[in-house]
Amino acid sequence: MRILFLEQFGALGGAQQCLLDLLPVIAGRGWLATVAAPASGPLLDLARAAGADASPIPLGGYGIGRKSARDVARFAIETPRLARWIERQPADLIYVNGPRPLLAAARGASERPVIFHAHHFLLENSAKMIARWTIRQAHATLIANSWHVANQFRECIAPDRLHVVYNGVNPVPFTRRNFGGQRRWRIGIVGRIAPMKGQTDFLRAARRIAAQIPQAVFVVCGEPMFCPPDYSKEVRRLAEGLPVEFSGWRGDIAAVLGELDLLVAPSSAAEATTRVILEAFSAGVPVVAYATGGIPEIVEDSVNGFLVPECEPEALARKIIEVTRWDLAQVAQRGREKWERCFTIEKWREQVTRIIASSAGTSAESTIAWAPEAARGARSAR
Repeated sequence: MRILFLEQFGALGGAQQCLLDLLPVIAGRGWLATVAAPASGPLLDLARAAGADASPIPLGGYGIGRKSARDVARFAIETPRLARWIERQPADLIYVNGPRPLLAAARGASERPVIFHAHHFLLENSAKMIARWTIRQAHATLIANSWHVANQFRECIAPDRLHVVYNGVNPVPFTRRNFGGQRRWRIGIVGRIAPMKGQTDFLRAARRIAAQIPQAVFVVCGEPMFCPPDYSKEVRRLAEGLPVEFSGWRGDIAAVLGELDLLVAPSSAAEATTRVILEAFSAGVPVVAYATGGIPEIVEDSVNGFLVPECEPEALARKIIEVTRWDLAQVAQRGREKWERCFTIEKWREQVTRIIASSAGTSAESTIAWAPEAARGARSAR
């Protein structure tokens, strides 16, 4: 079977890492993968290293947040062009890893099966309406990484085509820590610097925490990505005068988490089940997170982590101060057990590849030679 993976970004975020995690098992099954993405990042090179073919496509460069008239015009030009390119590709199944290429995929699929893997909640109504209409028209299968993400599409898809598959991550070595007491707490936020991830709330909370826990150190790990310039400047401004370490982007997540005592995830409502929380579970780092998006589906308050229902900096600070007075060893252990039961990379891969095989039907076990000219003839005959 040949699978065409369509990705809207060439840079590496959580969705792109999920795609890279899937490619080895695709190759292991003898399926052939082509990853099509903008060339503005390392994704295509990493896809080639994982055994896939890679094709650069002209997509992206849109503004962050609400789209301008120029963005709309560019989308209107790019979509039919990309659809024609997709129609010519020798693929048996189209796997769309983000919403921007979804409409083009539906137009260019020529009745081939389409899978849409939804990684975030769509905040813009226009994007949500286009995605819903496209899913319905293409009879697409949906993989969502939380019910929070899935529920926005339930009205436009048959129940047997909707699948919730929580993210899975590679193991991060579990480290036992001596929590509690007057220790020098290292409290961190890990992820791309962007409004969705909540670095400004983290730093506003840090100022309140530092007044009561002067030995605390705060770590911001990540680089700006899909981020308005003003947000990055605000993050730096809020850190002034605080014991904050900016580590930049680091690929060694085990080392990053090994240096932390608490992970904070003050994410926005667009967030789903952020991968770094699952990695923290594996590593034995307790998590304090906003009770928003898909996070309450994986974090059980005071069991394997802590939730802040108010979703604002003062409440976040209060919760972190409270948590530092706990002996957190049992919380860390339950987080690890939750990862072992639910969030391993093997479990995730098995679920996703099973959905791919089911969507492809009898072609799942063998490669079908895709003939776009014949398909166009069949469509016109009808």
